[in-house]
Amino acid sequence: MKKFIIFMFISFIMFGCAKTDNSKVLATIDDEKITINEFNKELDKIPINMKMMVATQTGKKNYLEKIIMKKLLLKEAKKENIEKEADFQERLKEIKEQLLIESLLKKKINVDAQITEADLKEYYEKNKESFKREREINTRHILLNTAEEARQIKEKIAKGEDFAELAKRYSIDPSAKANGGEIGFHPKGTLLPEYEAAAFKLTKVGQVSDIVKTKFGYHIIKLEGIRPPSYVPFEEVKDFIKQKIAQEKQTQALEKYITNLKSTAKITINEDLLKDEAQKTTEKNEKVEVREKTPQSEPKK
Repeated sequence: MKKFIIFMFISFIMFGCAKTDNSKVLATIDDEKITINEFNKELDKIPINMKMMVATQTGKKNYLEKIIMKKLLLKEAKKENIEKEADFQERLKEIKEQLLIESLLKKKINVDAQITEADLKEYYEKNKESFKREREINTRHILLNTAEEARQIKEKIAKGEDFAELAKRYSIDPSAKANGGEIGFHPKGTLLPEYEAAAFKLTKVGQVSDIVKTKFGYHIIKLEGIRPPSYVPFEEVKDFIKQKIAQEKQTQALEKYITNLKSTAKITINEDLLKDEAQKTTEKNEKVEVREKTPQSEPKK
């Protein structure tokens, strides 16, 4: 027991000393202070995929500058009494209403927890055809400025010179020096139409196309690999399926929730008045259309 008390006392001392003083002032703007605590709370609002941008001292300094700028602008808005202006109040009302609705629906319609692994797999199997990858080909090319240059390179290929090395030496594609002209795997519909038409006519790995002209120049294409049609693995589309099911369930739940609200409320609509307003709008639009189509007479000299 004595050892435990000593351990707790030492731990308290260690963690107590190491704790950051969140009341320390990081910056001041006139008489307003920005503490470490406030700064860290602002940092916590940054999306997780952008956290690395503020991980360094420079990143934190830049973010602090943004907070300072925000506070300066807010001070000016206060001086100008922007909050009391009618336009601001109207916009604030709209934002508040939207936020209230979003908060209500978030509270009442939460379907994520209801989606199981079995649901995801069942959806995948039922919709497997929509996760099918078409046949893909991997090609390598040599891009040249003129048809004559392309013919000369074709002759070198025919004599057995290495295609990738020729691409590195002669291709005007900027990336060719690094990758030997390799494009990578692509399905139909993702390449230049002329290039794609010629590339997909190649049927055997190692086969070389005729000279192909595109807006970039003259290409010689070599087939490097073929991937037959296949299904995207479940694990790769799992998150997508979960999001899709959640959206569908949320839509259904929302429709049901609104239907229930309507059933318990007394709603009356003046159809005649609504019809009159629609007619007025139609007539107004027709007058505007006539004015726009009527040629304007030239001013008298």
